[in-house]
Amino acid sequence: MKIENKTLNIAGKKTQLTILGEGPPLLYLHSAGGETEPIAFHHKLAEKYTVYLPAHPGFALSEGLDHIDDIHDLAWHYVDLLGELNLENVPVVSYSLGAWTAAEVKLIRPNLIGPMVMIAAAGLHVDGSPMEELFIDSFDKLRELLFFDPSSKQAIDYFPADTNDPRILMWLRAREATARVGWNPYLHDPKLAGHLHRLDSPVQVIWGRHDKLIPLAHGEYYTQHLPNAKLTVLEECGHMVPYEKTDEAAAIALDFLGST
Repeated sequence: MKIENKTLNIAGKKTQLTILGEGPPLLYLHSAGGETEPIAFHHKLAEKYTVYLPAHPGFALSEGLDHIDDIHDLAWHYVDLLGELNLENVPVVSYSLGAWTAAEVKLIRPNLIGPMVMIAAAGLHVDGSPMEELFIDSFDKLRELLFFDPSSKQAIDYFPADTNDPRILMWLRAREATARVGWNPYLHDPKLAGHLHRLDSPVQVIWGRHDKLIPLAHGEYYTQHLPNAKLTVLEECGHMVPYEKTDEAAAIALDFLGST
């Protein structure tokens, strides 16, 4: 599969961009976990699309975190990035922090974002269903929080083994960058819920039945308040949908995008 790595200058911010596959353009916005290098889920999407996979400021080799104070700054960064790429009405597949970002971009520049796939999206406060604490130090506790089966190979392979693991630096950078936009208010925009009726493009919401980080109630809220959304719930799946249900989630996303 064709894979190209670029470094862009987006309004003065050095931005890592990976492009894979061939076909019409598709933007993938990643989670706080920082899946900025192609994973199996991306490769599935790239079987039908040219997937643009940028790293948020502060993630991977992207810089410019000092220009990002909140989710709105991150959204404006993507307005600039889409302008640089000359993309409009582009379909978006987005996950957790990335899905929240996609919604915020759609609010401020509706013409840039087309149909959206929102997987286990952050961004909301739902009474009675608080998000669990992501900023904890124990990898064992994070495995239990994020994966349906914390003993699975995907769960074991996902985290650095210890502080000598070469991935630990990128992990810490991702954590710092996530905290910049999601520390307080914690991983949500208090005003987003009031704007959901303005996000009128087709939306496919995908959620793991057993998501302990962002409970399914958040997916149900998005679906009930977005004008044109449908929800698919995956069984025996936690928050890590692209890793735990790679083939199934990719098939749902591709079927949805193919129908819009």
